[in-house]
Amino acid sequence: MHLIETFKKGDKRSFQLIFDEMYLRLCAYSSHYLYDDQEVEDLVQDSFVTLWDKRQDFDHINAVKSFLYTSVRNKCLNVLKHQSVIKEHENRVIYELEHSDSEQAIVAEEYYGQLYQEIKLLPEGSQKIMILALRGLKNHEIAEELGISENTVKTQKKIAYAKLKEKLSPAMFSWVLSL
Repeated sequence: MHLIETFKKGDKRSFQLIFDEMYLRLCAYSSHYLYDDQEVEDLVQDSFVTLWDKRQDFDHINAVKSFLYTSVRNKCLNVLKHQSVIKEHENRVIYELEHSDSEQAIVAEEYYGQLYQEIKLLPEGSQKIMILALRGLKNHEIAEELGISENTVKTQKKIAYAKLKEKLSPAMFSWVLSL
């Protein structure tokens, strides 16, 4: 009982005795769940830091031991959950890479690059309308956004499409129309 009383009062020697008795046991316990020795040691040390902060809450050594084992177990679970989330994300990325058509994505990026280059050469009003149209806005939404009439939007789009048709290849222009 003397050990706990001095530990509660902040005696570092008492803490060291508890640490010396429990550290290797806790490392062995957590290594059943985690295979990274450095992570195991960090986790156990962190549990001892928490123990020191809460030292006033303990009245006997069994409560200290129970706290340490529970703390280590919970920290192991948190690490395993985090690893699970990371693994799930990695699996999703791998799946997407394996099932994506990267060539098609590259072509689309090239088309978008060329399209935006040509849109920059249009008059300012037509630029704004075309960019909003490429974002998926309907004619009436574009008119509202820019504070102009829907007929002005339609007219500007016709002019822009005519200029783009002159500048873009037939394949690329049909791609633009499909957007």
